Amino acid sequence: MAITLTNGKEVNLYSARFLHIYLLWKNQSKELGGFQNGEAFSSQRTNADTTMQGDFHSNVMFFDTEDETGTITLNTYPGTSTTDILFYMYHAQHDLMEEGPLTADDLFGLNIVNSSTGEKITAEGCRLAGLPANQGNEAAYSLAWSVLVGYYQNDGNQPEDSMFS
Repeated sequence: MAITLTNGKEVNLYSARFLHIYLLWKNQSKELGGFQNGEAFSSQRTNADTTMQGDFHSNVMFFDTEDETGTITLNTYPGTSTTDILFYMYHAQHDLMEEGPLTADDLFGLNIVNSSTGEKITAEGCRLAGLPANQGNEAAYSLAWSVLVGYYQNDGNQPEDSMFS
């Protein structure tokens, strides 16, 4: 929620304490923690929803895609419970997977929610792309886990403007 000052400038607050990342697997939900200070995650759609092409005479054609895939990078610290969970998930998906048809247990989901702003990112049909690059040193470092997302949706926030109600 923005506050407008007497000079017309807006003041907004984005607080990380209201950011929650939930793992969804086997019909259960667990809030994850132990993320890198500064950037817990980054996410995006795999492709642009709309692309544009012009012809020889500068006529424009827009092309909408049905692609709803995406990627999420989770940045964890080594030794945290979330890192342990992601290592387990990786091995469950790549080493322990049974022969036969794909099941819901072979995939997981993520919900990323900012309870202050109302922004919600939904990620369904996820698999870990691989193991993160690791290090061994005495300084703080993080592990970047790449999550491939079958269905990615970012609901954003509802504008506080009568034009959009």
